[in-house]
Amino acid sequence: MAQGGGFCERHGPFDPPHRTCPFCALEDDQRRLYGPPSAGPARAAAASAEAPAREKAPEPDRSEPDEPGEPLGLTEAAPVDLIEEDAPPDRAQPLGWLVVKQPVDKRGTILTIGPNQSIGREADIRWDDPGLSRQHARLTLEPPETAPDAPPVFHLWPFAPTNPVYINEREIRGATPLRENDEIRLGNTLFVFKTLTD
Repeated sequence: MAQGGGFCERHGPFDPPHRTCPFCALEDDQRRLYGPPSAGPARAAAASAEAPAREKAPEPDRSEPDEPGEPLGLTEAAPVDLIEEDAPPDRAQPLGWLVVKQPVDKRGTILTIGPNQSIGREADIRWDDPGLSRQHARLTLEPPETAPDAPPVFHLWPFAPTNPVYINEREIRGATPLRENDEIRLGNTLFVFKTLTD
Protein backbone atom coordinates (compact mmCIF):
# COMPACT_ATOMS: atom_id res chain seq x y z
CA MET A 1 0.00 0.00 0.00
CA ALA A 2 1.33 3.47 -0.92
CA GLN A 3 2.56 5.59 1.95
CA GLY A 4 1.73 9.27 2.24
CA GLY A 5 -1.34 11.36 1.78
CA GLY A 6 -2.73 13.63 4.42
CA PHE A 7 -4.49 16.89 5.10
CA CYS A 8 -3.20 20.45 4.58
CA GLU A 9 -4.72 23.28 6.63
CA ARG A 10 -4.72 25.57 3.56
CA HIS A 11 -5.54 23.19 0.68
CA GLY A 12 -7.35 20.24 2.22
CA PRO A 13 -6.69 16.54 1.59
CA PHE A 14 -3.97 15.25 -0.73
CA ASP A 15 -3.29 11.77 -2.13
CA PRO A 16 -0.37 9.36 -1.70
CA PRO A 17 2.50 9.14 -2.58
CA HIS A 18 2.81 12.80 -1.46
CA ARG A 19 4.07 13.11 2.11
CA THR A 20 3.63 16.88 2.13
CA CYS A 21 1.00 19.03 0.45
CA PRO A 22 1.76 19.23 -3.31
CA PHE A 23 -0.05 22.58 -3.55
CA CYS A 24 2.23 24.14 -0.91
CA ALA A 25 5.27 22.69 -2.71
CA LEU A 26 4.12 24.21 -6.02
CA GLU A 27 3.50 27.59 -4.40
CA ASP A 28 6.99 27.50 -2.84
CA ASP A 29 8.48 26.72 -6.27
CA GLN A 30 6.52 29.59 -7.82
CA ARG A 31 7.75 31.99 -5.12
CA ARG A 32 11.34 30.94 -5.86
CA LEU A 33 10.84 31.42 -9.62
CA TYR A 34 8.63 34.51 -9.75
CA GLY A 35 8.95 36.11 -6.31
CA PRO A 36 6.20 36.68 -3.77
CA PRO A 37 2.63 37.24 -4.97
CA SER A 38 1.80 40.83 -5.83
CA ALA A 39 0.21 42.76 -3.00
CA GLY A 40 -3.51 43.20 -3.47
CA PRO A 41 -5.44 46.13 -1.97
CA ALA A 42 -5.90 44.33 1.38
CA ARG A 43 -2.21 43.47 1.66
CA ALA A 44 -1.16 46.95 0.58
CA ALA A 45 -3.42 48.49 3.26
CA ALA A 46 -2.03 46.14 5.90
CA ALA A 47 1.54 46.88 4.84
CA SER A 48 0.98 50.62 5.01
CA ALA A 49 -0.63 50.28 8.46
CA GLU A 50 2.40 48.30 9.68
CA ALA A 51 4.97 50.72 8.22
CA PRO A 52 6.83 52.62 10.94
CA ALA A 53 6.02 56.29 11.33
CA ARG A 54 9.66 57.33 10.82
CA GLU A 55 9.53 56.19 7.17
CA LYS A 56 6.82 58.71 6.32
CA ALA A 57 8.00 62.15 5.26
CA PRO A 58 6.86 64.90 7.61
CA GLU A 59 4.12 67.07 6.21
CA PRO A 60 5.00 70.76 5.83
CA ASP A 61 3.45 73.17 8.28
CA ARG A 62 0.88 75.06 6.22
CA SER A 63 -0.47 77.28 8.99
CA GLU A 64 1.31 80.30 7.48
CA PRO A 65 1.34 81.08 3.74
CA ASP A 66 4.78 80.83 2.07
CA GLU A 67 4.00 83.56 -0.43
CA PRO A 68 1.66 86.52 -0.18
CA GLY A 69 -1.72 85.68 -1.64
CA GLU A 70 -1.24 81.89 -1.27
CA PRO A 71 -4.33 80.31 0.34
CA LEU A 72 -3.90 78.38 3.59
CA GLY A 73 -4.37 74.60 3.86
CA LEU A 74 -3.07 73.54 0.41
CA THR A 75 -1.26 70.23 0.13
CA GLU A 76 1.02 68.84 -2.56
CA ALA A 77 -0.94 65.59 -3.02
CA ALA A 78 -3.69 65.30 -5.59
CA PRO A 79 -7.13 64.19 -4.40
CA VAL A 80 -7.62 60.41 -4.45
CA ASP A 81 -10.57 60.56 -6.85
CA LEU A 82 -8.47 62.46 -9.42
CA ILE A 83 -5.64 59.94 -9.18
CA GLU A 84 -8.03 57.05 -9.83
CA GLU A 85 -9.57 58.78 -12.86
CA ASP A 86 -6.21 59.67 -14.43
CA ALA A 87 -4.57 56.29 -13.77
CA PRO A 88 -4.69 53.80 -16.67
CA PRO A 89 -7.09 50.90 -16.09
CA ASP A 90 -5.54 47.67 -14.85
CA ARG A 91 -5.04 45.04 -17.52
CA ALA A 92 -7.78 42.44 -17.24
CA GLN A 93 -6.67 38.91 -16.49
CA PRO A 94 -7.45 36.31 -19.13
CA LEU A 95 -10.54 34.17 -18.71
CA GLY A 96 -10.44 30.44 -19.35
CA TRP A 97 -12.74 27.51 -19.93
CA LEU A 98 -12.46 23.76 -20.40
CA VAL A 99 -15.03 22.38 -22.86
CA VAL A 100 -15.67 18.63 -22.71
CA LYS A 101 -15.05 16.86 -26.03
CA GLN A 102 -15.17 13.25 -24.77
CA PRO A 103 -17.03 11.30 -23.42
CA VAL A 104 -19.80 11.97 -25.91
CA ASP A 105 -22.60 11.96 -23.31
CA LYS A 106 -20.97 14.96 -21.55
CA ARG A 107 -19.81 16.69 -24.75
CA GLY A 108 -20.21 20.48 -24.63
CA THR A 109 -20.11 20.78 -20.84
CA ILE A 110 -18.19 23.94 -19.94
CA LEU A 111 -16.01 24.32 -16.84
CA THR A 112 -14.90 27.85 -15.96
CA ILE A 113 -11.30 27.97 -14.76
CA GLY A 114 -9.37 30.56 -12.81
CA PRO A 115 -5.82 31.02 -11.58
CA ASN A 116 -4.50 28.82 -8.78
CA GLN A 117 -7.29 26.28 -9.00
CA SER A 118 -6.94 22.53 -8.83
CA ILE A 119 -9.02 20.12 -10.88
CA GLY A 120 -10.11 16.67 -9.74
CA ARG A 121 -12.90 14.72 -8.09
CA GLU A 122 -12.67 16.78 -4.85
CA ALA A 123 -10.84 19.92 -6.01
CA ASP A 124 -11.62 23.58 -6.73
CA ILE A 125 -12.88 22.51 -10.17
CA ARG A 126 -14.83 19.31 -9.51
CA TRP A 127 -15.22 16.77 -12.29
CA ASP A 128 -16.76 13.33 -11.77
CA ASP A 129 -14.39 10.96 -13.58
CA PRO A 130 -13.17 7.71 -11.97
CA GLY A 131 -9.86 8.17 -13.83
CA LEU A 132 -9.14 11.39 -11.90
CA SER A 133 -7.51 11.70 -8.50
CA ARG A 134 -9.14 13.81 -5.83
CA GLN A 135 -6.80 16.62 -6.87
CA HIS A 136 -5.31 15.71 -10.24
CA ALA A 137 -3.73 18.89 -11.67
CA ARG A 138 -3.47 22.63 -11.04
CA LEU A 139 -4.02 25.70 -13.24
CA THR A 140 -2.05 28.91 -12.71
CA LEU A 141 -1.52 32.23 -14.49
CA GLU A 142 2.17 32.83 -15.25
CA PRO A 143 4.01 35.54 -17.17
CA PRO A 144 5.26 34.35 -20.57
CA GLU A 145 8.96 33.45 -20.53
CA THR A 146 9.72 35.28 -23.78
CA ALA A 147 7.76 38.47 -23.02
CA PRO A 148 7.48 39.22 -19.28
CA ASP A 149 5.46 42.40 -19.96
CA ALA A 150 2.82 40.49 -21.96
CA PRO A 151 -0.41 39.37 -20.28
CA PRO A 152 -0.10 36.18 -18.21
CA VAL A 153 -1.05 32.83 -19.72
CA PHE A 154 -2.63 29.76 -18.16
CA HIS A 155 -0.24 26.94 -17.22
CA LEU A 156 -1.22 23.36 -16.37
CA TRP A 157 0.72 21.56 -13.61
CA PRO A 158 0.50 17.78 -13.16
CA PHE A 159 0.76 16.68 -9.55
CA ALA A 160 2.62 13.39 -9.90
CA PRO A 161 3.44 10.58 -12.35
CA THR A 162 0.51 8.71 -10.81
CA ASN A 163 -1.76 11.50 -12.17
CA PRO A 164 -0.89 11.61 -15.90
CA VAL A 165 -1.84 14.78 -17.77
CA TYR A 166 -1.74 14.99 -21.57
CA ILE A 167 -1.79 18.10 -23.76
CA ASN A 168 -2.37 17.35 -27.46
CA GLU A 169 -1.68 13.64 -26.75
CA ARG A 170 1.74 14.35 -25.18
CA GLU A 171 2.26 13.65 -21.48
CA ILE A 172 3.57 16.66 -19.57
CA ARG A 173 5.97 16.46 -16.61
CA GLY A 174 5.93 20.05 -15.39
CA ALA A 175 4.22 23.41 -15.77
CA THR A 176 3.13 23.75 -19.40
CA PRO A 177 1.61 26.86 -21.02
CA LEU A 178 -1.80 26.41 -22.59
CA ARG A 179 -2.82 27.79 -25.98
CA GLU A 180 -6.24 28.28 -27.53
CA ASN A 181 -7.82 24.94 -28.61
CA ASP A 182 -5.25 22.75 -26.84
CA GLU A 183 -6.72 19.33 -26.11
CA ILE A 184 -6.19 18.26 -22.49
CA ARG A 185 -6.72 14.66 -21.38
CA LEU A 186 -7.31 14.19 -17.66
CA GLY A 187 -8.35 10.68 -16.67
CA ASN A 188 -11.00 9.47 -19.12
CA THR A 189 -12.05 13.00 -20.17
CA LEU A 190 -10.80 15.03 -23.12
CA PHE A 191 -11.17 18.79 -22.71
CA VAL A 192 -10.60 21.61 -25.20
CA PHE A 193 -9.01 24.73 -23.67
CA LYS A 194 -10.58 28.08 -24.55
CA THR A 195 -9.38 31.48 -23.40
CA LEU A 196 -10.36 35.14 -23.72
CA THR A 197 -7.67 37.80 -23.49
CA ASP A 198 -7.55 41.52 -24.29
